[in-house]
Amino acid sequence: MENLKRLRTLKRTDITAQRILKAIWRRIKDVPEKIYWDFPFHFTVKNRAGIEKFKDIHKGKRCFIIANGPSLKKIDFSLLKDDHSIGLNRIYMMKGQNGFMPDYLACVDMQAQLLQFFDDYNNVEIDCFYNWEIRNKFKRSDNQHFVRDKLSPSFSTDLAREGYGTGRSVTYLAIQLAYYMGFSEVYLIGKDHSYNTSEKTGTAIKSDGQEDNHFIKGYYKPGMKWFAPDLETEEYAYRLARTAFENDGRIIKDATIGGKLNVFEKVDYYSLFTK
Repeated sequence: MENLKRLRTLKRTDITAQRILKAIWRRIKDVPEKIYWDFPFHFTVKNRAGIEKFKDIHKGKRCFIIANGPSLKKIDFSLLKDDHSIGLNRIYMMKGQNGFMPDYLACVDMQAQLLQFFDDYNNVEIDCFYNWEIRNKFKRSDNQHFVRDKLSPSFSTDLAREGYGTGRSVTYLAIQLAYYMGFSEVYLIGKDHSYNTSEKTGTAIKSDGQEDNHFIKGYYKPGMKWFAPDLETEEYAYRLARTAFENDGRIIKDATIGGKLNVFEKVDYYSLFTK
């Protein structure tokens, strides 16, 4: 149902034959993945139990979801010492910059992230939530949990059973993860929602190693690929997330400094801490 609703919001120029064929192929390829996800195989049972242990583990607490935008350079991370946090993608590089590491890491982008920086991700020691489709490449350590994209943008409240709603951004997964963990207050930081590119959505871009789209130069090495974002699809998913939080009496706001995402209520990052 949500797929049809989202389809009606697309511009005619966005509905291309290539995009349609890609969507069809994703669903064909997903059939064996869904079968494996649903059946009580040994690894499936273990993986699901590993995810289920996080259900409402932080009920009533607050959480910061940390994206990778350049605005993170303006953040004092020492203020987060008493808060929980979910970091996205290569946020582990912060440890070398200022010693900061989040409580959890989420990354599901296979092409631009997991495959290009596989050794890094395979050796992160905090609890990580990775793409189910790439589970066989990992060590499957106890801190590695694999979540499945259910191929619908609908907001998921049960990641262990139904998987997560897709929104073309790992931020949407992290929001669903925060909800699943029971957080009553969630704040986004580093979600700048802007990229230095004019390429069409989904276009593969070869890195020159100098892009300024992240909190650190050289985020991608020269020759690596990254992909032009689909900001409209992201925004559609974020509106679903905001509705889910508000309907449950929870708070989700955007504390990104200078961010361009306008779905969530804005709040000043530094106002969230006792002076």
